[in-house]
Amino acid sequence: KRPRKGKKAKKSKSADDSAEEKSAAASAAASTASLDANLEAPESMTDAQIDALNQEAQAELAQSLKSRGNKFFQAKRYEKAIELYTQALRFAKDPVFYSNRAACYAASSDHEKVIQDCTSALELESRYVKALIRRAQAFESTEKFRDSLYDFTTACILEDFGNNLAATSAERVLKKLAEAEAHERVEKRSPRLPSKSFISGYLNSFRNSGEEAVATDGENLSEADALFNEALSFTALQEYSQAIDSVEKAVAAVEKTDGSDVQRVADIYSLRGMFNFLKSNLDQALEDLNKALVVEPSHVRSYLRKANLFTEKKDLEEVSSLLDQAHKADSENAETFFQQGQVHFLKQEFEAASNDYKRAAELDPDFVYPRIQLGVVQFKVGKIEEAMATFDEAMKKFPTRSDLYNYYGEVLAEQGGYDSAIGAFEKAIELDSTNPLPYVNQAISLFQTSGQPDRALTLIREALKVDPECELAVAALSQIYLQMGMFEESLAMLRRAVDLAKSEEEMISAITFRETTAAQFRFMKEHPELLSKMMGGGM
Repeated sequence: KRPRKGKKAKKSKSADDSAEEKSAAASAAASTASLDANLEAPESMTDAQIDALNQEAQAELAQSLKSRGNKFFQAKRYEKAIELYTQALRFAKDPVFYSNRAACYAASSDHEKVIQDCTSALELESRYVKALIRRAQAFESTEKFRDSLYDFTTACILEDFGNNLAATSAERVLKKLAEAEAHERVEKRSPRLPSKSFISGYLNSFRNSGEEAVATDGENLSEADALFNEALSFTALQEYSQAIDSVEKAVAAVEKTDGSDVQRVADIYSLRGMFNFLKSNLDQALEDLNKALVVEPSHVRSYLRKANLFTEKKDLEEVSSLLDQAHKADSENAETFFQQGQVHFLKQEFEAASNDYKRAAELDPDFVYPRIQLGVVQFKVGKIEEAMATFDEAMKKFPTRSDLYNYYGEVLAEQGGYDSAIGAFEKAIELDSTNPLPYVNQAISLFQTSGQPDRALTLIREALKVDPECELAVAALSQIYLQMGMFEESLAMLRRAVDLAKSEEEMISAITFRETTAAQFRFMKEHPELLSKMMGGGM
């Protein structure tokens, strides 16, 4: 039989296929061997090879590289760890890889790269607390305190205020930020007077600002004495800039002669010292007051003004020494006992303060402030009936004193008697519509008790019309705006409060509040979905 041609042809084709299959198998084996080799060292893979892998394989290799990087990090071989985390990022853009690499940069103090990597991590996962804290620390190291504060604040909110590291770090950075800015501002700014309401409050702690010079034997007053009298008149009219101008001229008039024909040399230097103190120009104030005491060693008011200056410096030991010298100069001076009572009050020595206020009121029955402070102390220690009797007696004796009713309203409000307090503030405004403080206090009481924001805002705006630089009005307005959720308006007032701060300490406090509020506001804008979490945390 002849063989079938068709069968023979088929057999020949089958041989060809077999050869091709063997070749393909060999090629596949070679390829697999190459791939296995790459999988064992994925950092040597090309981008094309990585792209050829499925997602699962890419993730697996990325984790392998990350694990190896972690081991090098733990061994403090940061450059090798950085290399492996960088390779891991070729396989997967994972926020953890960026954060881990940032930790390596942090260990090497490469703060700018820490910031870059943490920012990349947060772009992928905005609530990644570890990256927030790492970036905050890098911002702090590069003195970008505002950005650092925001990241620490965000970490606090995201962890329901339970992250102790974030909380303590936020406080530390806030302190650095506030102190640095306040110090720079104080160094650069020129001395300036505080608000009229503050100056008036200070002056009220004395019976007067000085005794006028009086011409005798038909002689004219010296130029210096006449200018001093002019300064006193301007002070009484609350025209403080003009008063300063007059007293500066009076000093110049004293210094161009030997001063023998001037009655009030000590008073002139003392008054200028007082205004320098009010402008927070403490060195010049001290120089002026010392000159006054050289001229007249028994000049009680200069001792008291120096005591105020050292109270500002928190040197209470020196304050006590100055008050002792004032007592030696005049053992029955009502102002000295009152100022001594104020020092005891600051030290929370309330019984001693009370005794001093009583003695001051005995020595000068027409001096209202010892009575006011006595009532305040009695309220403070819980002697409510005695306090009420003290204020009732004072209001009978001084029925037209607006400041008396304002203080009375303050202590009533502190005790929770808001309705009576509001009545006292209204009476204070009726007696003196140019005093901004009762407007502010009434506004605060109304807002706290009845939640009447419109009425409260109207009252505070009235206060600011009376005294545009009233620190209390600006602070109260910022608080009300904040509680109403008007963050931008609140921040505007807080910036104003910083500008108005009299001392570096007050400025630090104002900056602290401004920056805390600004951080909250930024968080609200960037994380509106987490507003309830923020408010629940009590910020």
